[in-house]
Amino acid sequence: MDHSILVIDDDDSFIRILKRWLKEAGYSKVRFAATGREALAALSEPWDVIVSDIYLPDMDGIEIAQRIKQRGLSSRLMLMTGHLTTEVALRALNHHVDAFLPKPFGRREFVEKVAQLAVQKSRGEPAAPRKRVLAVGAHPDDVEIGCGGILLNHRDNGDELCILTLSRGACGGTSSVREAEAKASCDMLGARLIMESLEDTRISEGPETISVISKVIAEFQPTVVYTHSPHDAHQDHRNAHRATLVAARGVQRLKCYQSPSATIGFTPSHFVDITEKLPEKQALLSCYRSQRDKCRYLSQSLINATAEYWGRFAGYVKVEPLEVIRSA
Repeated sequence: MDHSILVIDDDDSFIRILKRWLKEAGYSKVRFAATGREALAALSEPWDVIVSDIYLPDMDGIEIAQRIKQRGLSSRLMLMTGHLTTEVALRALNHHVDAFLPKPFGRREFVEKVAQLAVQKSRGEPAAPRKRVLAVGAHPDDVEIGCGGILLNHRDNGDELCILTLSRGACGGTSSVREAEAKASCDMLGARLIMESLEDTRISEGPETISVISKVIAEFQPTVVYTHSPHDAHQDHRNAHRATLVAARGVQRLKCYQSPSATIGFTPSHFVDITEKLPEKQALLSCYRSQRDKCRYLSQSLINATAEYWGRFAGYVKVEPLEVIRSA
């Protein structure tokens, strides 16, 4: 067989078994890696199927899945583990792993799984489709505060990200400084940044704002849109929400994030686990240096406390809450 297989596991005796099974099944293009670092180096070559243990000395297999998706590779990935838990299975599925094989398993089961994935790859059958994610904010830092962790999850799943900021935040500081801060955050996130020049504190819900958002939606073609909640004390946030409702009327998934000015009317029904992403969310927000010293809502302790508070509704993990307008 001419399919190429990369196997990642640090157990020498287990590797010898898999090597024998693959050879007996007719696979000649097989490479083995003992660490995540070796595996990442091997990703410079094309692989039809990648088989990895979920626990490696320097990283876990799900991190490798994230790197595969980030690089836009079409390799099929199967994870193996001898410690199967619901949490592990959900993490694997959430990162678009193609197959999941709990240990112990036999030769027939292993070879059949590899063959299925190799055939999918050769036929060009699509892996989990990438989402195109648009996040709309009235001001620089609105999006990162409300759904920065969610966007980091999207990024690690290989989704394409775009942030539309409607104003340059002139009432909160120097426009050029705030624009540079927003760009630094988006560079860290791996998102495209579109900064418009609507007047800060005077953003309307009318044709001008609708036109700005509609233009980006027509060009970017998002499959998911995040925007402000209507339950917000800031007029720019409320109007950004209303304009997005009109502009994004053809988008199947539309959800609203919480801002520091949200009112007690904010009633989320969807809670996204960002426990692993919270440190990186803090790093995104640290890009906004001109705001962090004067805005208490950007303090690390409050960002953490907010994520912990909403975790009450999701098994006491750290979460970002969302109001769901539409979810296909």
